[in-house]
Amino acid sequence: MFDNSEYQDIIDKINKIRSYGLNKMLNIPQIAILGDQSSGKSSVLEAITKLSFPRNIETCTRFATQVSMRRSDHIEISAHIDDEPKFNERYCAQEVAWDINTIIKEANRVLCSDIEISEKVLEITISGPTLSPLTIIDLPGYINTTIDGQDKSIVDTIRTINTRYIKDNRTIILAVVPANIDLNNIFVLGEAERYDPTNERTIPIVTKPDTVEPDLLPSLIQTILNRRKCMRLGYLVMKNSSFRDIEISWEDAKQREETFFKSSDLWNQVPNARKGRLGVKKFLGELLYNHIKKELPFLKKEILDLIGESEKDVADLGPSVASPTMAKIKYFENILKLKSSLTALMDGNYSLDYISKHKSNFTKARPTVLEDTAFEDAFEYRTFEDTAFEYRAFEDDDQADFTPTSLEADHHPFIRSSLYGLYEDYNRAMNRDKYILPKDQINELVRRYKGIELPGFIPFRTFTQIYLETLARWRDITRANIANMHRYLFKAVSNFISFSTDPLLKDTLLLEFDKFYSSQTAKIDDTINNIFTDEETPFTMNKYYCDDILNSRKEKVEKQLMELTTKFSPALQNPTAFRGPTAFRGPTASQVHTVFESPTVPITLDQSDLGSNEKFVVEDLQEQLLAYCKVARKRIVDTIERYMFKQINLYFDMLIALDDNIISGRLLESPGKLARRQELQDRVVVLRKSLLEL
Repeated sequence: MFDNSEYQDIIDKINKIRSYGLNKMLNIPQIAILGDQSSGKSSVLEAITKLSFPRNIETCTRFATQVSMRRSDHIEISAHIDDEPKFNERYCAQEVAWDINTIIKEANRVLCSDIEISEKVLEITISGPTLSPLTIIDLPGYINTTIDGQDKSIVDTIRTINTRYIKDNRTIILAVVPANIDLNNIFVLGEAERYDPTNERTIPIVTKPDTVEPDLLPSLIQTILNRRKCMRLGYLVMKNSSFRDIEISWEDAKQREETFFKSSDLWNQVPNARKGRLGVKKFLGELLYNHIKKELPFLKKEILDLIGESEKDVADLGPSVASPTMAKIKYFENILKLKSSLTALMDGNYSLDYISKHKSNFTKARPTVLEDTAFEDAFEYRTFEDTAFEYRAFEDDDQADFTPTSLEADHHPFIRSSLYGLYEDYNRAMNRDKYILPKDQINELVRRYKGIELPGFIPFRTFTQIYLETLARWRDITRANIANMHRYLFKAVSNFISFSTDPLLKDTLLLEFDKFYSSQTAKIDDTINNIFTDEETPFTMNKYYCDDILNSRKEKVEKQLMELTTKFSPALQNPTAFRGPTAFRGPTASQVHTVFESPTVPITLDQSDLGSNEKFVVEDLQEQLLAYCKVARKRIVDTIERYMFKQINLYFDMLIALDDNIISGRLLESPGKLARRQELQDRVVVLRKSLLEL
């Protein structure tokens, strides 16, 4: 078996990947010897490896010892303990005789000078032309109590160390069972059964068979033949060398063992493959070989999975930033990327990542539409946002009460659609004067400010007085709506910066945006205050203002003409009476005059039908106020666009001018992150080397 080249090759592969450190990342097929203290573990290890291990109580196993044997043309030995550079340097690979006792004593001094039990592992690797490839681990023996002066925690420490191996589904448990102790009292069998309930990985090895009384030997033979407590892998048996035989050679010990198994015919019932050091060693070699072959495909898959996870973790750390120059390069890359994406966002060009993240909020939630019974004549319905700006009808010089309702626009991440909604809210609030100042109230104000003028005419100062009362309300409406827009824009853009930038830079970029936004907000507020100061003297040559008034007057005249013709002249209902290019707009003034003069149509007109000059003046004044409101509102909305959207480059100018020390402080990798990156990269190297080896 041990001479089989395939066997040697597969054992060598496992030993190599173990030497790379793969066993610190993944479970590797192995054999571990466990048992109670003084149960004969060290003798078993010595019989299998041909190495002499200490057996006295002072140097008994106080840490896990892994022994890896390799067949080689030259003799070589090395010992290694993690994080013990001086020890490792002293016992690096040397072509010397095997002196295991010296290595064990030195390891005891290094690992156990201040503690009873160490959780570190002593790894011994030996090569030679007569060695049989095999790796086996000797673990500290279980104890149930301590003697005076011992640390009581070592009972739990030993169990913790051993459990780490027992629970590993790739570890074959070689449970040492002294022949002179009943199976029911063997602690290691109970522990093995906890983590290997089907006994697929556990194989008991009976030691000290020479200590059993002759009359109890038949019962012991039945146990070894797997007839008392059935084990899937069966039992092994080996005669240990006693303390009296500590100085004899391995060959002499083998001879004494063979003589013992011939001392009674009962031992003939036990197959040679399951008794004696040669039989046990061969059996364990075959068991480990088959175990490795079975586990190898799963081990390769786990290596591939761990490579993927580790490389993803490295990628998640981002590019390494180890110097101020690299930090500055990375910073400017982030700034350019943010500038491009934020400009696109403000234009309404959203990335797929952004849409995917916020698609559940794509449609802005609008509250239920409510009927507005108070202003049925003006609008039949209005939305909840419309109620954000309510006024009580005012009398004399009392100013209208104003109570804004907070608009929850910050839940909508799509800036342009949200902002248009806010502009519409502002528009509705400004247009509220359509019904806040009905004609009778305007008429009352006209009478209040009446001065010396011709009947039917309104002087400019009267228009100004009425306009100023309207302007006072517009100012309050504007302040509340601008505050809403400020809150929304600040929250929406801040959220986008957090979404799209490097987490290491997020706080810095948000701080600079806060400074930029505060500066621009102050400019907007100053500009709007100046607008309202200028508006206190109404004047405009705005084309839209004139067009609105002219269109409104034209529509009003045409409507009145249609009403008059419908009411007073059945003859005018004859379609043939209005032929020509203007027929679709209704009768002209001359046509109406003709009908009114017709002797066949008796008509009686009074002052209320045609309206007084004052009535038309009031209506005209209302039209002027509404038209002027549109012009003023447009100037205010344009202010927000100008200072917030068209000057966003000022924000990036601030970012470019940021102090280099701040950039380095944010982006330079911390020692912890550097160590984590190196750890992951080293892990990938080990995993790839191991995969290549397998």
